[in-house]
Amino acid sequence: MLAPALAGGLLLTGATPVQAASQGEGPSGAAPKTTYLVQLAGAPVATDPGTAAPQGERLDTATKAVRDHVRDLKRERDEVLEAVPGVKPLYTYSYVLNGFSAQLTDRQADGLARVPGVVSLTRNVASHPTATTAANGAAGTGALQPPDVARFLGLKDRKGLYSKIPGGRRNAGQGMILGVIDTGIDTGNPSLAALPEPRPDAEIIAKKWKGTCDRGADTAHLVTCNNKVIGAQYFNKGVTDPSDTDWASPMDASSHGTHTATTAAGNHDVPAAVPDTGIAGHISGLAPAARIAAYKVCWSSGCWTADIVAAFDKAVADGVDVINLSLGGSNTAPANRPEYMAEFNAAKAGVFIAAAAGNTGPRTASNGVPWLTTVAASTHDTGYRATVTLGSGVSYTGVSGSGSPVPSAPLIDAAKAARSGADGNQAAMCVPGTLDPDTVKGAIVVCARGSVPRPAKSAEVKSAGGVGMVLYNMNTTDEQTVDSHTLPSLQLAKADGEAVKAYAGGSGATAELTAARSGHQEAPQIPGFSSGGPDLNSDGDLLKPDIAAPGVDIVAGTTPGGDGGTYKGAQGILSGTSMAAPHVAGLGLLLRQLHPDWSPMEVKSALMTTASTKTDTGRPIERSGGVAATPLDYGSGHVVPNTADDPGLVYDSTSADWTAYLCAIGQPPVTDGGGDPCAGVPNTDPSDLNNPTIAVGDLAGGQTVTRRVTNISGETGVYAVTLQTPPGYRATVSPRTLVVSPGGTATYKVTFTRTDAAYGDWNFGSITWSDKHHKVRSAVALRAVQAP
Repeated sequence: MLAPALAGGLLLTGATPVQAASQGEGPSGAAPKTTYLVQLAGAPVATDPGTAAPQGERLDTATKAVRDHVRDLKRERDEVLEAVPGVKPLYTYSYVLNGFSAQLTDRQADGLARVPGVVSLTRNVASHPTATTAANGAAGTGALQPPDVARFLGLKDRKGLYSKIPGGRRNAGQGMILGVIDTGIDTGNPSLAALPEPRPDAEIIAKKWKGTCDRGADTAHLVTCNNKVIGAQYFNKGVTDPSDTDWASPMDASSHGTHTATTAAGNHDVPAAVPDTGIAGHISGLAPAARIAAYKVCWSSGCWTADIVAAFDKAVADGVDVINLSLGGSNTAPANRPEYMAEFNAAKAGVFIAAAAGNTGPRTASNGVPWLTTVAASTHDTGYRATVTLGSGVSYTGVSGSGSPVPSAPLIDAAKAARSGADGNQAAMCVPGTLDPDTVKGAIVVCARGSVPRPAKSAEVKSAGGVGMVLYNMNTTDEQTVDSHTLPSLQLAKADGEAVKAYAGGSGATAELTAARSGHQEAPQIPGFSSGGPDLNSDGDLLKPDIAAPGVDIVAGTTPGGDGGTYKGAQGILSGTSMAAPHVAGLGLLLRQLHPDWSPMEVKSALMTTASTKTDTGRPIERSGGVAATPLDYGSGHVVPNTADDPGLVYDSTSADWTAYLCAIGQPPVTDGGGDPCAGVPNTDPSDLNNPTIAVGDLAGGQTVTRRVTNISGETGVYAVTLQTPPGYRATVSPRTLVVSPGGTATYKVTFTRTDAAYGDWNFGSITWSDKHHKVRSAVALRAVQAP
């Protein structure tokens, strides 16, 4: 909820996910300053009636009406600034928000809050990239093929999505522009090399693209754009205490932005080798013909509100079609924070946005707003395995990407190999600087997971003279992921690891490691790190995340020297919801290429209602550790893009619907100002938002939920309903048959009544509408509460 209004109408809407940016005292004992984002009355370009795009169309920012409106907003902003001496904007915003950001003393902030036309002041806070694994190093042997996610998703099938694009996969994404709001981009990466000329979509791109390429002010880290990376900008004015790697340039210092960009839209069939693994072959982005515009907002201290909003403002003005946002903050951040409202208006402007759910496990999903497509991570069907065989003859198999075997060698428990003076618990986890070289030399070392990044553990074993590592999980729900280790290593599940550790504690223990091998694994599975629901802002009345996509062991482009030297090659293997979101962004590019008239919410609905809750063997999807996954883990399910091309019916929603939702959860939008934003807005329950899933987090006795579907196929559909009622409830649907003409809509209601569902527990089901050709499925999630 919004914080109470302070004196003069000052609104501090920011629960702080990390910290607020404060500039501290100035040189002569000047008053300390804090960075704020100031929103003003008056609609930005994306929402003003004279400039907003018609429903379902893209915003055109190159019109006279837009230029005139931007000029008017500037004049009004200048009047506000003149009222409080000494305020100098860091950024001004006109397209997705109306306002500016600035460093303010407490006196200036209070003064601005009293100026007519100032709607809110919000502290600048930080989000962070959502990758869990940094994996790269020196050259690998090339024995293992990179995972083929496009094949796993069915895009390469004879009647798959690529077959519907003239020219196939090589032309997938043609005419589309991907915006990547992230850590920057390495334009020298081979997955981002110039596309062959002439380009058949040159005229389309020239018409929509209005952006520029800023090579950067840091001459040691310049970027060079081409016809692949057509735009690059950096936004660093919200950063405090910059470090040596915070270059004034769009150049990627960490590899995260390069990896996400190339996952979604990296070039077709690029030779790749992941250092310190045996993985080598060829890689492609899902939409390899798409153009890319990079907006660098993430720095050593995080990704700050003022910079993120500036990037969204610029991306919408530039004309991107899809935005990937692999950043996450607090799951308690209000849904009306400035960055969410910037995304609200970007979606209203016709931009599809894929966002990462986060990497902190169940009940922690961020980006929980309906105008984003929030993505959980899953595994794909290529597994990398190696085996440790103990001197006793017992073998255990775990995850590994190491290309070299280790012959029989002493097996040492790291807990018993602590350097003199080192903490034994830290040594057990092979924390750098804790292992005794005299004990470890020539041995395979058993290390516990935790405390430091996994590749740092193998580096410590190597520096102490070890020849291999067996890493084991401390928690049964921890997944195993491939890392690039500087010596042969494998990772075991908790029980197997503890058995190896127990053997290693005995006298004369030995072991040998095989090289990694690749093979089919049942998929998908939801990894333990992937953040799940319920959504806290709506108290569970909005199901988040929306959908799951591959985010474990993803091979894509990296930046040599990135992340403090972790990356030494042009490709790396990473895991996280950061890697899942760009797969959905890539699918968004394909669907918008095939269906340019679809709105962002129609694209979202098409992906969600055609998703699957089964693995490739037909079993229910599980979470790592063998626990059944639920819609709180994966939303609608796992993406099935081929059927998303023809979903039949979609659940569309508009900015008016989102506003009603925000009012319903007590967090009204603050972008437009000019009175009560909820005045005249329908008084609805949050569960009635026209989302493709149905969730009720506070079902006391019974509740009726309403949904509206739109037929986007070319023929009249007669749809019958199938109801899988959540256990502990009765449910009725009215009507039970929908007849929907092409372009037409139909409304239905479903009433849920608790019978014996346990209070406080979630139960799940589904509603599916079917005609001769389509199955339109909506996940249902209900939580019973006692009536007040």
